[in-house]
Amino acid sequence: MPERDSNSDRRRRRRRGPPPKPPASAVAVIAAAKPAVDVDKPADEPLSEAEAAEMRVHLRFLKEHRKLLALKVNAAEDLLLNGAREPTHRGVCQHLLDKVEKSRVELAVPRLDVGSRTRLLEGIIRFSPDIAYLLLYLESLKDASRPDAVPALAAALRRIDFERVSAAQMRRVLDLIVELTSERDRPQLLFSLLSSSTFQQAFDASAERLPEALASIVVPLRAAHAVIVRGAPNPFDADALRRGAGMLLSAHESVLRAQTPAVRRRLFEAGIELSAEASQKSAAGLRFLLEGFKGERAYGDAALGLARWLLSQGMEREAKAFFVQLAKDGVEVPRHWLAALDGARFGGIGLTERLPARDPARPPRELFASGLHFARQLSVWVRVGTGADVERYARAVELAKSIALPGVAPVVAHGQSDRGEPYLAVERHGRAANEVILGKGGLRKSTALAIAGEAVAILGALGLAGVKLPDARFRRFALDEGGRLWLRDLMDAERAEGAGRANAALARELCLEVLGRAERLVVPSEIDARLRDAEDTVAIARALEALS
Repeated sequence: MPERDSNSDRRRRRRRGPPPKPPASAVAVIAAAKPAVDVDKPADEPLSEAEAAEMRVHLRFLKEHRKLLALKVNAAEDLLLNGAREPTHRGVCQHLLDKVEKSRVELAVPRLDVGSRTRLLEGIIRFSPDIAYLLLYLESLKDASRPDAVPALAAALRRIDFERVSAAQMRRVLDLIVELTSERDRPQLLFSLLSSSTFQQAFDASAERLPEALASIVVPLRAAHAVIVRGAPNPFDADALRRGAGMLLSAHESVLRAQTPAVRRRLFEAGIELSAEASQKSAAGLRFLLEGFKGERAYGDAALGLARWLLSQGMEREAKAFFVQLAKDGVEVPRHWLAALDGARFGGIGLTERLPARDPARPPRELFASGLHFARQLSVWVRVGTGADVERYARAVELAKSIALPGVAPVVAHGQSDRGEPYLAVERHGRAANEVILGKGGLRKSTALAIAGEAVAILGALGLAGVKLPDARFRRFALDEGGRLWLRDLMDAERAEGAGRANAALARELCLEVLGRAERLVVPSEIDARLRDAEDTVAIARALEALS
């Protein structure tokens, strides 16, 4: 085996030289990009020492890529490239840099491997931050799967003068946004760009050719930008604003923090009022924005607004945890919310009172209770049947959905419990009528006349719709805070011939009983006879008018 030549090894080690420098950060390259020569100064004004030092770097780059860029230089420029002459004359240096033709760069780029392509474009951008070169550079970073491609895109977008961007270049910008950003980050980036009027104009000019991934978020973001940032009227519809607010609420906390206090407040209000699409991210966004209200009188209302939003979106676990925090902050949470969260559940309804226990020694019976419909933030009355009542409840729901009459409370939810019990819920209006009519406080004359008149109107409307009630017991009705009567219970009602006459008989009976319970009300015998002899609700209503 021949001996190794130690001198040869030493020479080989010396020839290796220092390790290659790591590639420059793409963000740093873009941030440092600027024209190499200040052309606002006279051409014969010498370069400063700093300008000359930068120019030497550019000259070394041009010498390395002279053939690739097909540079045609004169004798003076050749001396500059070879380092035989110092770069001092401003006009000569600028003339040499101007010989880098865009067409030659665009022709050379596709022939290079990704690494060489990126290095070439970095060198050009350092002295010519033209949008055409920036786009080629970003596309090169994308092809190289460089981790700094996304921040480089953001840096480049801040540098671009969109007033000078062509439609084709704008399309490439939008394609890069789609290809380099995640679905979550994309709305944030577009939203920040919409603050630029020139970007908006360039964007609008290319709107017809939007990538599909952007088309679905453009209108919502434009709506959100108009209302939330500028405080202007919504140029689109409420749904667009709702979706736009949802996108922003899902943004990173740093994005929300960067907004002005007024924008953060408007975003919070839009998210709450429009019920922006629920997610853990949007909930976290609202929680963060709520902190901006701390120390203000408005904090309590804002906090309850967020609590209401959590409940309406079905985020009950988060709502419970939030209520604990509100208690620490001294915000009083409505008791019926807490009761509903801890109460028995029927679909999306939490009961705000306990159902009486069923006695196994007795036949099963229906149960009634108050509750809260979480999604609609609606107080409701819930009627719960037994396993034998499934078809009966289904008929009641079908009938209720087939009519829409004034004074008849609509069914807002129905279904079966985990135990197979059918239930239905109607919107709650005040108190059950039997509590008012049969209450110990007595019944005032004006209240009695109002109840009787509205009961006749409701029963008459049902009759005209061909719907017959089985009875007109007081408990079927409710009286709201304004004294208006509501029919809250259509159970066992049915479509039948002669419904009008049958309902008139019920109305007559109800009126006589209500009027008989009124204080200081004496019904003249003539009117009493008219009431008792009336065969339809119109005649009953006229008799009541005469009495009042």
